[in-house]
Amino acid sequence: STRATRRRGAEAQTRAPARVSARAANAMFGLGQLRSPTWHVPIPFLTGEDRPDAALWREHLANRHRMGRELRARGVRDVPWSSFDRALGVAMTCFTFGLWIVSGAGSIAMFALGGAWTRAIVAAYAIASLFSARRFSQRVYDYCAALEVGERNGWGLIVKGDVDCAREAHIFCSHPHGLFCAGVSLNLILSRRGLDAVRARSIRLFVHSLLASVFPVVKDWLRTLGFQPCTAAHMRRALDAGLNAAIVPGGVKEVVWSGRVDRERLYLKNVFGFCKLALQTGAPLVPVYTFGESLSVGPDWLPFFESRRRLSYLLDAPVRYLSLTQRWLLPFPNGRLVTVVGAPLAVGERTENPTRRQVGELHARYCAALLELIESTKEEAGYGSQVTELV
Repeated sequence: STRATRRRGAEAQTRAPARVSARAANAMFGLGQLRSPTWHVPIPFLTGEDRPDAALWREHLANRHRMGRELRARGVRDVPWSSFDRALGVAMTCFTFGLWIVSGAGSIAMFALGGAWTRAIVAAYAIASLFSARRFSQRVYDYCAALEVGERNGWGLIVKGDVDCAREAHIFCSHPHGLFCAGVSLNLILSRRGLDAVRARSIRLFVHSLLASVFPVVKDWLRTLGFQPCTAAHMRRALDAGLNAAIVPGGVKEVVWSGRVDRERLYLKNVFGFCKLALQTGAPLVPVYTFGESLSVGPDWLPFFESRRRLSYLLDAPVRYLSLTQRWLLPFPNGRLVTVVGAPLAVGERTENPTRRQVGELHARYCAALLELIESTKEEAGYGSQVTELV
């Protein structure tokens, strides 16, 4: 007994200098920021979380750890194959988001660099697609929603308002865009639990027209899930038919703001079209916000942000750092994404030709409701110190 006590004391004395040396090395070389590559960092292993201006990024990383703890508490290993349904949901998500990125670039490259036969096939496919758009499949939609990809992978949904889509069609306005609109897609639109919470059978997400109408393969898959081109005509047609719509008001201009590490910025100050649409159709506006979305593909450390922002606005295409490997080194968003759904904003009777003043007043009401929703739920969502700004 005495010998064992002495041996443990000697081992403790040996380990103590080693711990001090490790701390000194971490302080000297910044090794305290070492992370696995699965933390989707642009500089391998270095997250930059100790930067003075990285408050939002630190909170995102803390929530990533929290998600892991919550999964372990449920007895779930944080691997895609912890269950068959989870593996299938992760595969579907990676397939969709991977196509989201590479489909356009791949088709352009094939047409520009391929031989005569390759060009002919690409051209024939594009022409045929103009006359035979893929139709929505409720059966496929229901199957994907039953996979509950968000919940099975540690994400969350908080519904604060009483939304009754069984009574009338609603317009769900999602923020921020992030890269994939993953939170609203997997926590609400393609989630049986989320749909039941708002009493909806389905919600049609309106995305960039190139994704839903032009880029091969991805457009057919998205159309099968009910995604449609984000044009006024398509949205008006859906709402007039009594279908629920989900839009991302910030659009691609908001993507360039994703990845900022200091605070959340939402591109909304000069976006009025969704308010005009609501007045024209009489559909209530439902604010939806996803904590963790903007950093779910990692921080954007690239320099010359202001120049890139201006170019992004000019091209209507984001110019930012892009990683296709996030969680588990797959194109699956990394982080604890928590989607909050607020109370609907009634817009009154239909107004076919709303005035600029009416649109402006509704826009001001909506912005105030969105910011209030974010502030009132950020503690519950795990982002208590987040600062949100409209740009």
